[in-house]
Amino acid sequence: HTGVRAKEVKTLAMPQFDQGMSALLADLKDRGLLKETLVIAMGEFGRTPKVKPDGGRDHYAKAWTAVFAGGGVPGGAAVGKTDKTGATVEERPVSAVDFMATVCKLLGVDPDGAFHVGERPVRAVEKGAKPVAELL
Repeated sequence: HTGVRAKEVKTLAMPQFDQGMSALLADLKDRGLLKETLVIAMGEFGRTPKVKPDGGRDHYAKAWTAVFAGGGVPGGAAVGKTDKTGATVEERPVSAVDFMATVCKLLGVDPDGAFHVGERPVRAVEKGAKPVAELL
């Protein structure tokens, strides 16, 4: 939603997200499904560190956040760090291909394997991708 103010994110959007995410994880745990269900919360981009004059933020590809839960992911792991404004990654950057190799590994899919589209093999993840060890 364009023009969402920081106050609206803090008082409306995040509390709704927190409630839904915690309810989902609690329900999966109560049903004994959390260990076998991988939950990932993320956007397709981060947001610019600086708020625009109209109050919104643009897409920002240099740094963003993803939350992994269940599916064998150890609780409480934090991987990487940005500077204080969220503008640049300072510690432990994770590439998109390493992110996808991690997802594959957690789902039991060989990141180095291939699927067949007709007769053509298509790699699951680009060659050389390395799963994030801290999440396995």
